[in-house]
Amino acid sequence: MTPLHLAQLRSPQELQGRSPEELEALCAEIRNALLEKVFNTGGHLGSNLGVIELTVALHYTFDFLRDKLVFDVSHQCYPHKMLTGRYEGFPSLRQTDGMSGFACRKESPYDVLTAGHAGTAISFAAGLATGMKGSAPEGEEDPWAVALVGDAGFGAGVSFEGLNQAAYNHNRMLVILNDNEWSIARSVGALARYLSRIRSSRTLHRTYEKLRSLAHSLPIVGSRMEEVGEVIRHVLIPGHVFEELGVNYIGPLDGHDIAGTIDALERAKRIPGVTLLHFLTEKGKGYAPAGDDPERAHGISPPSKVPAPKVVEEAASEEAPRRSFTQIFGEAVCAAAERDQRIHAITAAMPSGTGLSAFAEKFPERFHDTGITEQHAVALAGGMATVGKRPVVAIYSSFLQRGYDQVFQEVALQEEDVIFCLDRAGLVGQDGPTHMGLYDMAYLRPFPGMILASPRDGADLERMLQAGVEVGGPWALRWPRGTTPDEIGAPTSLRPVMEPGTAELLRAGDCGAVFALGAMVEIALDAAAKLQRATGLEVAVYDARFCKPIDRDAILGAAAQYGWVATVEEHASSGGFGSAVAECLADASTTHPRTASCRISRHAVPDRFIDHMTTRDEQLAVCGMDAASLAKSWADSLSLSKQESLRQ
Repeated sequence: MTPLHLAQLRSPQELQGRSPEELEALCAEIRNALLEKVFNTGGHLGSNLGVIELTVALHYTFDFLRDKLVFDVSHQCYPHKMLTGRYEGFPSLRQTDGMSGFACRKESPYDVLTAGHAGTAISFAAGLATGMKGSAPEGEEDPWAVALVGDAGFGAGVSFEGLNQAAYNHNRMLVILNDNEWSIARSVGALARYLSRIRSSRTLHRTYEKLRSLAHSLPIVGSRMEEVGEVIRHVLIPGHVFEELGVNYIGPLDGHDIAGTIDALERAKRIPGVTLLHFLTEKGKGYAPAGDDPERAHGISPPSKVPAPKVVEEAASEEAPRRSFTQIFGEAVCAAAERDQRIHAITAAMPSGTGLSAFAEKFPERFHDTGITEQHAVALAGGMATVGKRPVVAIYSSFLQRGYDQVFQEVALQEEDVIFCLDRAGLVGQDGPTHMGLYDMAYLRPFPGMILASPRDGADLERMLQAGVEVGGPWALRWPRGTTPDEIGAPTSLRPVMEPGTAELLRAGDCGAVFALGAMVEIALDAAAKLQRATGLEVAVYDARFCKPIDRDAILGAAAQYGWVATVEEHASSGGFGSAVAECLADASTTHPRTASCRISRHAVPDRFIDHMTTRDEQLAVCGMDAASLAKSWADSLSLSKQESLRQ
């Protein structure tokens, strides 16, 4: 048999017949390759270093072209990709036209689910198992469905919903619990404490194994060892909450012991029904800095080698310092909490990603990390608001989708004073379609009383947050994964009051009006300058500020004055700000005759899923939303509008 080397590995079938020593050597190769590749491209590091042995053991034990493997979140799928013929794609990991950083159906038949969100793997695997029941040829057993879930994702309510249904259906299914006590931040909640208790029972577990081994050697008892072993384990080891659900439990086990892991998987395959295998792993194993700070080692930023294409060139001076919207929010919410004792901050396992780390340190009694439980986080905010608090729910736009019903019932319907602060609201570059925050305005705008706002710069982010606290009712503020100057346009002291439903004119014009929202204001100003230089056409540029309520007076006034209006938003083309403006013009067409013939040019993310790319700026350009593309589109549209006017 030829030596086993990662660079030559083309299929997991090549693992068959290999000794534990060969597999351990392969794991070492994978670990070294991950450190080299991820530091070159950026990506998730700590989570992948922690599942190498587990992944090799799974591919050794199962045939995942027949059986099905589902990754929860799937940010920990890099070893899986290396084992399934994609090692050579790692230089392009998370890059434009390169390999995704998550499981992706378009890449490989081994990737069953294009994923990126937590808590869903067990339910999806249960569906696979149910659908495959009875599919095997006569005399063969049905394929296995295997779900690999982290301890933080396991704490999501939907994980238990899936586990409950799978056990009830007696699905042919394994749940691999990868317990490293972390998601991005440390896992929280009562379930995390329960798993920690099981972790700490390893001495009792070793005692159980010794008693089990002894019982095997006894006459009569040995033949009924599985029953005896269960009695011993129930006495000595916690973990029975799972078995009360009808789920077989094996663990806790060392997830870095390749031989022991394979043995446990083989044993589990002999047990009918759903089995939970609880493996203890170390996030970032083999990379010393990860042991000191697993949260920082969760994701690695790529080195800056090639300048990103510029989507903004002139709206702000080159000298203007830029900070991330996330950083600005973190400082603003801390300042607001200093002024108002009612303010509490809530996040769903994302304190650092949403900018709340400083808040957690300064106001620990007013900070609430609920774990990966968006439904609970939103309902929690509704309850707190009912008794007079001012909860600020900081959450990624794409993750708020998971708490949609609670936004409706526990917040909007009750007219509660809750402020949703949606980070990553827009295109997200390397993370790809599962993390794109492109739908929030469409799914929040229909709710009566919901105020939707988006800041163009740091100053307005602070002002909008304060307005949300003062005005009350449900608010949602959205900003992208990007940086901004503290001020674009007029100084803060000269800006109009932050009143819902009011836009701000930033640039005068004489042939049309552009209403841009949020971070797109900076790009729209640059596009207007390009248009003027190239064609002499001057368009007015407004910062719309609010998607709901919109500034009807400004929009209808511009439509009547110019007969040409454009909208620019970093959101899906359906249901967002552009749709709101189009609805406004359509509704007014019978009562405001001068607006009936107004042409509208809407600029948004097209109606398709946008693939991951190296930078958000590249994605903006592909969507025709960089300054040069906007300027050209406006020139063409204004020219056509002028020709039609002349014909009339």
